[in-house]
Amino acid sequence: MSTIESICVFCGGSDGNDPVFKQEAYRLGQMLARNNTKLIFGAGGTGLMNAVFRGTKDAGGYVVGVTIKSLFDVEKPDISQEELDEFMIFKRMSDRKVYMCKQASAMCILPGGLGTLDEFFEIMTLRQLNISRQPIVLVNINGFFNPVKILIDSFIEKGFIKPKFANLFQLVDTVDEVLPYIDQELRKISQNEDVCE
Repeated sequence: MSTIESICVFCGGSDGNDPVFKQEAYRLGQMLARNNTKLIFGAGGTGLMNAVFRGTKDAGGYVVGVTIKSLFDVEKPDISQEELDEFMIFKRMSDRKVYMCKQASAMCILPGGLGTLDEFFEIMTLRQLNISRQPIVLVNINGFFNPVKILIDSFIEKGFIKPKFANLFQLVDTVDEVLPYIDQELRKISQNEDVCE
């Protein structure tokens, strides 16, 4: 049986210029629902956020939308609050991100823009500081996150990130790899906690 109760998915409010981004976001949502894994996302009704939401709901899954008012006013066109199983609005972006991270068993990053990168680097920083232990997965659809990997490798090479922190996240090529990887990592965490007890 899966150990994954919930996954927070960060992704773009746009579709991008390759149809496969949207297709894979929708497919990920369906996988979450079929695995009985709760989706936690930014409550956006546009782009990949809407695709992962629709995939989850179409397959009968449970969805938690978390946003701030200024974002919701922009991103809500295709989602009504009634469609969300849980809905939270915060005043500040920082409070929103903290809540999402605390509620999730793991973090999954799909293609997106500046907001998605901001979320990725914040949760990476929390992992580096040992404030958070959730697995982090980047879905490298058609090589989308290759530049991010190059950037992090460059920071390690130049001495600004310790080499051991290169393993704070996992790069996978398809959404099919997301749940198996997270499940494996959560089992390792659980086994380590049992040993410590």
